[in-house]
Amino acid sequence: MPNGESRNWIRLQITLKGFRSQYGHWPTVITVEPHLIEELQDKLTPADFQKLRAKLQLIPDTDKPFVCQDTMGNTFTYDQSLNSKNKNEHDPIEWLSITPPEYYD
Repeated sequence: MPNGESRNWIRLQITLKGFRSQYGHWPTVITVEPHLIEELQDKLTPADFQKLRAKLQLIPDTDKPFVCQDTMGNTFTYDQSLNSKNKNEHDPIEWLSITPPEYYD
């Protein structure tokens, strides 16, 4: 489990990759801890943050963070990815068309 400064950014990517791997398309919504939304606003450029928000709705949720969903009701959780042996090559950074934020782990 990632524990550095970038841990929530990494968890977000892992959850997105897991959803894409399981359902063959990207999710439209993800729940995240509220402070991650603020963190992404600080770490990403304003243009990149808008690109992310255009493709992925970030819903603050402290009780169940890192749960992806699509418009058909398919869901995938970060916890599922920890138990998955399915390694995939899907890159959420490429899908979102953003520059990865800089962290100092």
